[in-house]
Amino acid sequence: MSSSVHGQIAIGIPVRNEARRLTRLLGALARQTVGTGAFTACFLLDGCTDESATILSDRAGSLPFEICTGTLPRSAPNAGRARAAAMRLCLSQLGPAEEAFLLTTDADSLPADNWVEMNCRSLQTVDVVAGHIIRDGRRAGTWRTRLEDYQFELHRFRRTLDPISYDPAPSHPSLGGASLAFRASVYRELGGFLDLAHGEDTALAERARRQNYLVRQDGRVRVLTSGRTVGRAPNGLAHELRSQLPQKAPPNVPNPVRLAQHFRKQAALRYAFETHRMSPVAQHFNLYPEHLNEVAAIVRTSDAFVETIAPLNAADQSDLIPLPQAERLLGTLWAKDTDRAVA
Repeated sequence: MSSSVHGQIAIGIPVRNEARRLTRLLGALARQTVGTGAFTACFLLDGCTDESATILSDRAGSLPFEICTGTLPRSAPNAGRARAAAMRLCLSQLGPAEEAFLLTTDADSLPADNWVEMNCRSLQTVDVVAGHIIRDGRRAGTWRTRLEDYQFELHRFRRTLDPISYDPAPSHPSLGGASLAFRASVYRELGGFLDLAHGEDTALAERARRQNYLVRQDGRVRVLTSGRTVGRAPNGLAHELRSQLPQKAPPNVPNPVRLAQHFRKQAALRYAFETHRMSPVAQHFNLYPEHLNEVAAIVRTSDAFVETIAPLNAADQSDLIPLPQAERLLGTLWAKDTDRAVA
């Protein structure tokens, strides 16, 4: 294992009837570049009625990493409860190590060969790492693929307007349970995943931001995830993908022009926080400098400051337009920003 990748590592993986996909995941974990015995994979069998447990038992002795398993009784699918149980299983394996890392992925996902290593490298400088989740079976030209590409470009444009020192390029818009990593101490302090039927992953990452932890959306950390449209969690990723299936009409998305206005406001606030110059931004956006200074005194990170003063809310995303129009407008915004930079 590289000298820059150290400490105890455990990977929490919730499993609900994934016998068809587990062998592929085990193969991906066996190819990790961190070396033999570098991590423990903790599989939480969430009411499984298939051969998932048997597959794990049969393979346990032939893999270059440790396997431990836990179970939950059969109940209605709840992604947050299952992932939280998987992470508790991880914590039980780590012991009192001062530097320990908790990773999580899904049983229907395929981490890149350097997934563990790149997560650990990133956790040397930040508290939470969200990996780039890439959907399996992408087909060029479909509305679903165009929407994913648009969201990626919109995020890249956002980070051009509002760069974050601890989240440098390559960044990406993903905040999903298929690839999240935490310093174990930070995960404990955050209280872990909430008991939510879906969206537990995004909720925890956003909570970390608001509570002064450094979150990096690291494009070097990559996972290929299932593009299936019949999922395990109600209203989860599969439901979202199903809602994006090819259709005659393009999907509607928030107007990027309005979003860009908010991104610029957040950038100005971040600059004010980092330079301790509140008066100019307060005057420009009709804010109270006393309030800005009060918030700045109780937060430790620019993200926490920005999310407290000017979070991206429903009103900023209420102006919906068809995706092709949004693509054209985003292209125009990119061109104007490039012209401004050249000038």
